[in-house]
Amino acid sequence: MAMRARLKLASVGISVAIALAACGGGSESGSPAPNSSAQSTLNFVVTDTPSTGITVLSFQIEITGAVLQPGNVSILPKPVTVDLAQLVSDTGFLSSSVIDSATYSSLTLTFANPQLTIQNNTGVTLTLGGQPCSPGATCTFMPALDDASLAISSGVFPLTLTANASTGLNLDLSIPDLLQSDLSVTFANGNSVNLSLLPDAPIRIDDMLATVSSVGGNQLNVTTAFGDALVLNEGSDSSYKYPQETCASDDATCVMAGQVVAVDASLGSDGTLIIDSLSYLGSTGAPLVKALVLSSPASSSSSVAVLLQRGLNVPSLTFGELANVTLASNSTYSVATAAYPSVPSASFASPADLLPGQELILSVGSVANTGGVASFTTSSVFLNSSQVFGDVATLSSGTASLSIDSLTGLFTAPGLHIESIDVQTDSTTVFVGAGALTDFKTGQIVVAKGPLFNVPGSSSPALAAVQIAAR
Repeated sequence: MAMRARLKLASVGISVAIALAACGGGSESGSPAPNSSAQSTLNFVVTDTPSTGITVLSFQIEITGAVLQPGNVSILPKPVTVDLAQLVSDTGFLSSSVIDSATYSSLTLTFANPQLTIQNNTGVTLTLGGQPCSPGATCTFMPALDDASLAISSGVFPLTLTANASTGLNLDLSIPDLLQSDLSVTFANGNSVNLSLLPDAPIRIDDMLATVSSVGGNQLNVTTAFGDALVLNEGSDSSYKYPQETCASDDATCVMAGQVVAVDASLGSDGTLIIDSLSYLGSTGAPLVKALVLSSPASSSSSVAVLLQRGLNVPSLTFGELANVTLASNSTYSVATAAYPSVPSASFASPADLLPGQELILSVGSVANTGGVASFTTSSVFLNSSQVFGDVATLSSGTASLSIDSLTGLFTAPGLHIESIDVQTDSTTVFVGAGALTDFKTGQIVVAKGPLFNVPGSSSPALAAVQIAAR
């Protein structure tokens, strides 16, 4: 299975005059500024798909520039670090820049500072950054970047951007082709990049961590974990999840300035961000991290190993690296995803419900660092939506479910031996590349997203699918 990272650029033309401007950045999303009839708005977003041989847990790289020619038109106002491995089923927004409506002949992207965290499933010891990485081990290293610039001038180019119209580009980066045999990174490989037109449809921007700046009417102003100021709009189908003790109504009236929230949204062709779901995570200044579980807690242990993915209000932690988390005896457990299919026998209420592959949002107590590995205690554990890919093994229209096998080493490693995951759908599940569950076929590669539950008495965890995408 090839892991491909899709970097999408959506061009949107709207009316109302304003000079060249931009908002957004990071792997979250933003609403574009308005433009005159002589200008268009160009939005960057980024997604990803699966890999083999090694399990890529984190692939961070800094995008330092994106320039259209002619005219040296920059569409990235600041360098942005993205983690491609977090974007298996998601899309992340990079920037929105108002530029002149014109015909452009090429796009040049520049990159810097790659960092990889892998699980070594090759069966042999690898040398990474001069350090050994044993079979089955999880290792973080800084790979060499052999070619940091990529110019694209064929395919969709020349590209004409017109005012009051919507256009988009899909830049598809293949992670196996980016990674060379010595695990250095290059953008010179001709197989690593594909560019195509982006379909004219809303783009899902999921798993944003943000602080609510202000609330007015049907709009929220938020600041993301990447420091971007965004405008989110309430839609007719927006859903909200709040603890009863915080807000019993569980609707838009619960949202207040200062709250820390997790948001899934849709980016429309006009650049408007519509809230799909919003979940309360904490009060003003709450220190939180999003993390991938790497090991289940032992029966006699209250700690778990995680890979740090991103965070809010935690300057002492480094993302893309490992940490040990102590689960406080009075920790609360809840599901952060606002709406998902019901899974029989599934619960999330204690350390026994944790397993590798789950994505969590954790409160952060005081941080210590021992031997280069951070550790902290958490008192709030939220189950976030995981991204799982593999082959369709079985499919049942009667139970609206399927199972996935050919999983990554994160699940099949010695001592765990999870060979398949059951995936439950319902009427709210979004199917990408298929109109319905019955359109999928056994043996087909899919990516399923949703809360991942450790089902008691079963060797197969269950995923409550909010989305299933064909690959």
